[in-house]
Amino acid sequence: MSVEKLFANAPAKTILAPMAGYTDFAFRSICKNYGVGLTVTEMVSAKALVMGNEQTKELLYRLPNDNNCFCQIFGHEPDVMAECVTYPELAKFEGIDINMGCPVKKIVKGGDGSALLEDPTLASKCITAVKNAIGSKPLSVKFRLGVDDDKHAVDFAKMCADAGADFITVHFRTRKQMYAGHADYTLLPQIANCGLPVFANGDITTREQYLQMLDMGAFGVAIGRGALGKPQVFSDVANLTYNVNFPQTIGFHAQSLLLHFPDKIVANELKKHVCFYLKGKRSTKNTVVAVNLAKSTEQILQLVEEYFQMYPQFAEVTND
Repeated sequence: MSVEKLFANAPAKTILAPMAGYTDFAFRSICKNYGVGLTVTEMVSAKALVMGNEQTKELLYRLPNDNNCFCQIFGHEPDVMAECVTYPELAKFEGIDINMGCPVKKIVKGGDGSALLEDPTLASKCITAVKNAIGSKPLSVKFRLGVDDDKHAVDFAKMCADAGADFITVHFRTRKQMYAGHADYTLLPQIANCGLPVFANGDITTREQYLQMLDMGAFGVAIGRGALGKPQVFSDVANLTYNVNFPQTIGFHAQSLLLHFPDKIVANELKKHVCFYLKGKRSTKNTVVAVNLAKSTEQILQLVEEYFQMYPQFAEVTND
């Protein structure tokens, strides 16, 4: 499937950027309700999949409305990466994304993620191996501008094209920056001329920014942290009307996770999301502290209900 067909029915060319610990199947489903064009799983280890790790497989669960979803894998062994994408658990996804941008030390130390920015030859072999394994199914690669600077970013994009990627997502920060400072889009026009559709990632939260990225040559945008607690950002970008009911959204998130995970795991996962849903609202400190100390999902939902009963003006947000 071509990238154009992949986004043919999307209200805007947007991707929910993969975020470890956040882009679980429930959150992806919520974002689909607000018009995101493509979702991507949390990154999963190719090696762990080949070794049959059950916890890794748990990350691959999907809800029925989570169509147009890619599975993001990480690794540095071409044969292992090619093998894992043929497994039934991954074959059900509409495409595969390879993580070559993660800046976390333990990932880089293992030779994965943004470590591949330092070895474009190996990165090329990984891309080609995975593409050969999935055939006509689309393959994307997500990477950063570089390790310390952006002087090799354009060459890395060209390598992705030559190796067989169908499109790329570029986080316009370096590994050294992590998530600090601002994304620098200076090289976007040059990267966009490398022969692949480019999705721009970093600090994008408005329709104006989206249109600016398109004017600079991007095919679309990927939004990660800007969607946490604000799934309606995809409606904003696509110029769609929306009404977000936060108590209902949080309840859906919790109940969806409970269908698949034990309560203890759900409670721990939900805490992070609730903190983002409450971020920027008035007098949330006590609730956030209590949520983080809660021992069960029921406790968390009770605290959320009490907060919105106290401040009903924050329970909904609409642009209609």
